[in-house]
Amino acid sequence: MSRNVLPRVVLIAALALVGIASSAPKARSADSDAWWLTPQRLLQTNLREIDATMDIDQYVREVKEFGANIVLFNVGGIVANYPTKLKYHWRNTFMEGDLAGEALGKLHKADVKMIGRFDFSKINEKFAADHPEWLYVSEKGEHVNYNGQIHTCVMGGYQQDYLLEILREALTEYPLDGVFFNMIGFPQVDYSRNFHGICQCENCKKSFRDFCGLDIPKHDGDAQALRKHQEWKGIQINRQFGRVRDLIKSIRSETVICTYTVDHIDVIRKESGAPLGQETWDDVERAQWTLLTTENKQLANASVHFYQMIFRHSAAAPYLHSRRLWQQMVNGAWLDFYCIGPLQRLEDRAGIGPISDIYRFHEANEKWMLHTESAAEVGLVRRDGDDYWGWAQILSENHIPFDLVSFGHSDLKHYKTLIVPESGGVNANDARALDAFVKSGGKLLLSGRIPDALTCMGQPTLKKTWPLRHSMYVRIRPEDKTKLDVAGLKDFDLVQLRGDFHEYEPVSGTDQMLRLIHDVMYGPPEKCYYKSVSDIPALLVRRHGEGITACLPFRIGAMYREWGNLGHSMLAVGTLDNLLDTGRRLKIDSCPLVEATHRRDPKGRFEWISLYNHSGRLENSFHPPIPIDNVRLSLKARRPVEKVISLTNGSPLARTTKSSNEVQIVLPRLGVFEIVLVEYAR
Repeated sequence: MSRNVLPRVVLIAALALVGIASSAPKARSADSDAWWLTPQRLLQTNLREIDATMDIDQYVREVKEFGANIVLFNVGGIVANYPTKLKYHWRNTFMEGDLAGEALGKLHKADVKMIGRFDFSKINEKFAADHPEWLYVSEKGEHVNYNGQIHTCVMGGYQQDYLLEILREALTEYPLDGVFFNMIGFPQVDYSRNFHGICQCENCKKSFRDFCGLDIPKHDGDAQALRKHQEWKGIQINRQFGRVRDLIKSIRSETVICTYTVDHIDVIRKESGAPLGQETWDDVERAQWTLLTTENKQLANASVHFYQMIFRHSAAAPYLHSRRLWQQMVNGAWLDFYCIGPLQRLEDRAGIGPISDIYRFHEANEKWMLHTESAAEVGLVRRDGDDYWGWAQILSENHIPFDLVSFGHSDLKHYKTLIVPESGGVNANDARALDAFVKSGGKLLLSGRIPDALTCMGQPTLKKTWPLRHSMYVRIRPEDKTKLDVAGLKDFDLVQLRGDFHEYEPVSGTDQMLRLIHDVMYGPPEKCYYKSVSDIPALLVRRHGEGITACLPFRIGAMYREWGNLGHSMLAVGTLDNLLDTGRRLKIDSCPLVEATHRRDPKGRFEWISLYNHSGRLENSFHPPIPIDNVRLSLKARRPVEKVISLTNGSPLARTTKSSNEVQIVLPRLGVFEIVLVEYAR
């Protein structure tokens, strides 16, 4: 999966992110002592040294007006924004008084928490001259000086020991609510993306030799040494963060630790910083996957204000920020926005209004937002590649809320239906889990090759894999349309096929649908026809135990991602809804550009449906979305409904009861976003 990887993220590539199993996507703890586990509203104003002269009263007012309840505030490391007494901690020369201390006092008085930001990756060149043994050494044997700041090394005395002295001073003096560490790990690039390679300092050389008996490699060195180096880096970072955590928690146990790793911290930091976005559902994935694969931790995924590192003063599109933040929020993560300098000094403020709208929305509706869990009935197994992203698009455009599923972390019984993109890559253990899921009544949809160890399809013989050909199609016969029962297929008698197609000899009891058309002539125009349709099925359906499995033996998600052919999407939805009979509780009738998320109160008091309007995007531009009228929702209620309201304005919404439990709701107009709240009678 592609990422716009900022240097700070590159630095932690060596870390092994080991998840802890959890049974289902549940609400985070409601324990008031663990406030960070519930969604918060973080504003990072990454202060420059010149910002020591800012108006602190105005700063606090702007934070409150913005809707944030936590700020990430520069305290120490490269620059000390308080009157440090330590010899090798550079005091901000623009500061008069105590910037961090004054800000902390006024923020706390305004009921805003403060997380202190520290960066120990660099040290002022004046101090560096006194302690060259603290510094990073490039593969050319050089130190790296960037704007007067010299790169330090994790294994040097500054990060091993002096870092602890700085933290001890700051945390003893100031009741910080949290500590954030920037630019952790073993950097190999600078801010200009100049590559400097693996550190060759004497501390690294000795530690690595003691670890494995080898000389420390360069980036293009011996493969065995490079593998050992990756392992060694992870051990060193883990060891250092263990020491840091022990110190912080010994001073103040409730202090939250946040950075770009998993071990020894409380809040995981990530960033969405691509100037044009990445995948449309990238932030859905970041939020869901992080919260699924970690336990007793939260995610603060920053929507980065600026376009790129070299354009820190110019902002990405306002409604790109809106999309990122909304997707994070409605999937249970913190709101997190990051800019350079205080709001009062931003020179590109175009996005502040739309961003603040979401923060203030969350603030006004905390009652409904803090302790929720997913109500999705469809699970999408997380895979790499286009088939996975194509399925995410199909589900989103058809308003089918879904959870990302991990075989190692998810309770499969939580879902009515599971979709497995790139299904041929499923290993034997995971295939056994899928068999058990189907046998007990689950519905399974495979996209691609049938896993070798899977038995619920009867283990049919793979006769042939048709490789990528110039012209192949899938025939949709009248009897197929009847069974799929999707109005959108009325005008489709075939859809194109690109990529591998797996031909199986079905076992008895398998329903064989659709047909492969291969070797179609495509030129000249007089010869653009085919002479026959094969008997090779392109959709296999088979019951097993109490459940049912369907296999589309080609990557239909990848087809849709590449071509956007509605026929592919309708085949997928027809299989999901009607062949597998998923029986969705929630159905939405609206434009495909409306993204839906479904969450509920764990105690059953309410549930809500989030709606986000993607209609403002055109090529590389993110414009204000076009209002969409009369969004219709149908929900099979759990019990009698007391009220249905719009959370953007608090007004009741028109609803009718179609049957004993089916409630039909009409949202008159969807602007940028909405949450439809369904509250149940007590």
